[in-house]
Amino acid sequence: MTETQRILRLLAQQSPPSDAEILAGIVREFLSGEKRREMLTGQRYYENKNDVLRRTHWRIGENGMRVPDEGLPASKIAHAFVRKLVDQKAQYLFGRPFTIRCENEVFAKLMAKVFDQQVRAQMRSLCKEAVNKGIGWLQVWPENGEIKFRKIPSEELIPVWENDEPDRLQMVLRLIPVEWHSRGRMERKLLVRCWDKDGVQDYFYHNGRMEPEGEKQPHLMVDGKGMLLDRLPFIPFRYNDEELPLIRFIKPLIDDYDRLKSEDSDNLGETSGALMVLQNYDGTDLGEFRENLARYRAVKVSDGGGLEIKAQPVHTDSLLAHLHQDRKDLYEIGRGVDTQNESFGTASGVAMKFLYADLDLDCAGIESAFAAGFEQMVYFVALFAGLMGMGDFSGVSAEIILNRDIIISEGDAIDQCAASAGLLSKRTMLENHPWVVSVEEELARLQQEQNEQPQTEKAEVSE
Repeated sequence: MTETQRILRLLAQQSPPSDAEILAGIVREFLSGEKRREMLTGQRYYENKNDVLRRTHWRIGENGMRVPDEGLPASKIAHAFVRKLVDQKAQYLFGRPFTIRCENEVFAKLMAKVFDQQVRAQMRSLCKEAVNKGIGWLQVWPENGEIKFRKIPSEELIPVWENDEPDRLQMVLRLIPVEWHSRGRMERKLLVRCWDKDGVQDYFYHNGRMEPEGEKQPHLMVDGKGMLLDRLPFIPFRYNDEELPLIRFIKPLIDDYDRLKSEDSDNLGETSGALMVLQNYDGTDLGEFRENLARYRAVKVSDGGGLEIKAQPVHTDSLLAHLHQDRKDLYEIGRGVDTQNESFGTASGVAMKFLYADLDLDCAGIESAFAAGFEQMVYFVALFAGLMGMGDFSGVSAEIILNRDIIISEGDAIDQCAASAGLLSKRTMLENHPWVVSVEEELARLQQEQNEQPQTEKAEVSE
């Protein structure tokens, strides 16, 4: 039984959710756990801060211990494969504006207002977060007559699920690093904001202990009145059902690629891989010889002495073959598109679809996983709109449709839309037309054109 499972059992039995010792156990397990460590690794590799940047050469010192050998070159060539793969998926899903479909015109206009360009950009960033870390989080709240969304870094949020099932939140712990000056020195603590069904309580986590800070507050204030919500206002967006980040699958391949390229750079630029035959060296310490060779590109020898370098063969063909296979495996396992593929530039429309098949498959899975999050976003928009007096939208449904940036022939898509006239509604054809950005705006323009035409030429615009 894990620490979290033990804590959940205590919560279900007699221990109150606000118990500081229980909460400290949850925070302690999360901070030291593999899941958070993997999240940080995914973000680090997205920023191209790969493990190869820590690379160094070692040698055995006089005391038999390993010591860094600074006399040898140590190239550190990091490759941003994670950034490319993550950005591909986010752009493929959110590169084009998504569509909001709702039969209620008032709620549709409200949704269009809420999902402005800033929120749409947040959704693209949230997709990157989910792929990098396995899960992304949005917090939602009403403010000054508006509904706001904020992306929360996944490594700063701990969810506790009801009945250990990831469908309804029992508690959320929001970790907020804080620092301040006290008595001439910098103090650092971790503020833990605990959300549960009874409200919000702040704690300070320090040295493994939780200390309450202030009084418990309601979930939100509306017109000066405190309110508690049936659902905690945090929405999960998963990369997959298991919440496994992309880095889990491709890190060994990236590390191998980085290492081989770095070692190859060393071998091409230096003589570190060569065998050196030294005769009548004017010195006694071979370490001093290597240092002089690396620093001055020269060594001092006695009469009749010399230095012969017998170069080791560089197996270029096998190296290139290995790197090529690493790269191929990276894009296959990472489910992306290698734009350096030799066939990429000359591929036909059908062949391009095959090249994009893995990316399309992965993005279809992300879209399916995100559907539950979109549903919760609609729920909170309707809820907060009602609380702020914008109208009663309980029971009103809306759908958020992602317009994936599918590789198709634009001309073919337009021809197919034209051929569907009379078979499909005007709205459906506009939703699938590659030139249309906003279906509502396009319908309004069509209606305006119809109104401006002579009465005899008017044709009804059907939706």
